Amino acid sequence: MGRFRNIFAAVALLFLAEFSFAAAGYKVSIKGDLKGSYILQGWHWGQKYSIDTVSAAKGKVVFKGKQDLECGTYAISGADGKRVVEFIVPTENEGFRCMLELSGREISIKKGNGENTLFVEFQNLINWEWEQIKGKEGFLAKIRELQERASSQFGGTLVDIILSNNLFAPESNLQMRESFPFDNPAITNTYFVKEKIVQYLELLQESRYDFIIKEVNSLIGSIQDKNLQSKVAHTAYEFFYNSKIMGYEGIAVEIAREWFLNDKLEWPNEEGKFMLRTFVEFNKNSLLGMEAPELNLTDTSGTAIPLHSLDSEYTIVYFYTDECRSCMNETPKLVDFVNGYDRGVLSVYAVYAEGNREKWLKYIDDNLYIYNPFLNWVNVYDPDYSSGFQMLYNVIKTPQMFLLDKEMKIVGRGLSVDMLRNMLEERNNMRDLARDLLEKSFATMAGDSASIRAVINAVLKNYGDDGATSKEFIWDCYTTLGHSSTYSLQEEAIWLAEKYIIGMPELWSKKLLDKVHGEVQRFNMNRLGSKAAEITLEMVDGSSIGLSDVTTKYKVLYFYRPNCGMCSAVTPKMAQLYNRFKGKLDIEFIAINLGGSFGEWVGYMQQTGAGWIDARGTDGDSSPIYKKYWLQNIPAIYLLENGIVVAKDINDIDLEEILNTITK
Repeated sequence: MGRFRNIFAAVALLFLAEFSFAAAGYKVSIKGDLKGSYILQGWHWGQKYSIDTVSAAKGKVVFKGKQDLECGTYAISGADGKRVVEFIVPTENEGFRCMLELSGREISIKKGNGENTLFVEFQNLINWEWEQIKGKEGFLAKIRELQERASSQFGGTLVDIILSNNLFAPESNLQMRESFPFDNPAITNTYFVKEKIVQYLELLQESRYDFIIKEVNSLIGSIQDKNLQSKVAHTAYEFFYNSKIMGYEGIAVEIAREWFLNDKLEWPNEEGKFMLRTFVEFNKNSLLGMEAPELNLTDTSGTAIPLHSLDSEYTIVYFYTDECRSCMNETPKLVDFVNGYDRGVLSVYAVYAEGNREKWLKYIDDNLYIYNPFLNWVNVYDPDYSSGFQMLYNVIKTPQMFLLDKEMKIVGRGLSVDMLRNMLEERNNMRDLARDLLEKSFATMAGDSASIRAVINAVLKNYGDDGATSKEFIWDCYTTLGHSSTYSLQEEAIWLAEKYIIGMPELWSKKLLDKVHGEVQRFNMNRLGSKAAEITLEMVDGSSIGLSDVTTKYKVLYFYRPNCGMCSAVTPKMAQLYNRFKGKLDIEFIAINLGGSFGEWVGYMQQTGAGWIDARGTDGDSSPIYKKYWLQNIPAIYLLENGIVVAKDINDIDLEEILNTITK
């Protein structure tokens, strides 16, 4: 009896050992006309790796191992790299077994789970059965049938994911975000996961910059599995780091700061993390849409010139050296381009990125000849590198070029001269087209304030949260209305400025707000149709005179300074107009001196020899005259009729045309 117990125990142990072996590891075989060596391969985040290599015996290949395979997609390939068959290891994969057979091009499954049965059907369809199906619709119908079976029988498994996403790309990033299981850890060890994420990012990059950042962070944050979350974040970082679209490296910076540099997620290695940190530090201050970091560098005379003191539609910030090979090519091209630029005032803040003053001055004399009267080219350098321009503007190599808009916001970075030319041409053409359309539209609505305001409000409401586009539209409307020759349209520019620019200071830079504040103040001082502000002036004999003391129907106010070069050219013409119209109209010219000594004033009057009223006001922004009249640009000319302002800020030619019209 004891003998039988021992035999029974031995059999039981053998059975348990066999059962134990069957419950762990893997065994995958494929039978067919197989010869030579074959490789079992897996994928990890889109990268193929080899697991085992065996030789065929009697047309059969068997792969087996004691360690379980991870959930994912696998392939058996020939030594030449040609794929023979693929199979799926499911989530529940302990003791995975799969037996496949290859007959010609047809794959069949002899042993395995239901997922692989369906996956084999899919492989046969796309490998050769499609040739026997008539028409595209028949093929698509078969695909849909497989997809429906996968969804109903194996919903959420790898075969369902593969069949649902492998052939048909969604038309938009939103569709793909909803359909692809980015948060399913099962996709980690597949051949298609990284490809799908890149496809999603390619669709996403057609959106606005700020929207992309929001969506990428939302996607990463929605993934619960830390390993998968880290891989998705790393893939997104690499995609935007290597993007060919200008400025999209800024999205990589945001991803790095949001997920890796604060240790929310692990970076693959410490050396790589150091490079990541360096990349962020050198780029974080000069990304697209940011206000350009201020630089206050020294010009050739030793004077510090702040970058933000430059005032033009566009400003180019250009970092260069005299010996850099790329600079030798780009700098002459930049000089040629800006000298020929004729689309408005342009500024160039040219920063010599070395510290040798003598070499710098010689280079300027030899190479930087500027003759465009509408170009403000400023040469500066930082001899002791105290400004930190290298880190502020990512100047790890030269040349480095940025384009800033009127608000000193960065709209272009990492530019070549050719890119700069194309970018400015495109922006100027779009601006001109927009303003031309606006000008024609507003001209038809001149005098109809309600319609103009309704249109502007409706357009801005339609833009919604698209802040950049809204600002461009506001500015185009403001400049178009403000430059109109129709006064009612100019009034609408002031309404627009007060509501959408001054009224929304958070949207605009201080520099532009100050500019618009001044223009609104100028317009509101003595508006056309209003009574001219009363001022008291000093006569040469020490007596005083007010505007109301002059009782003629028409009064011309001519503000000047004796030491003003433009005034010296305009004053003789004004004297001619006075002599010409004095006998034709009930008119008086009042020449108002705003500067210089008493002696200079008297000498100027004697030189002019006009018979008009000469008076003097106090100069300076705090004087009563400056508080009532906008006199930032001298000379300034106003025309009053019965004390009412009928023309302001005009020149002598405008005045002559108006007076000619009156005398007809």
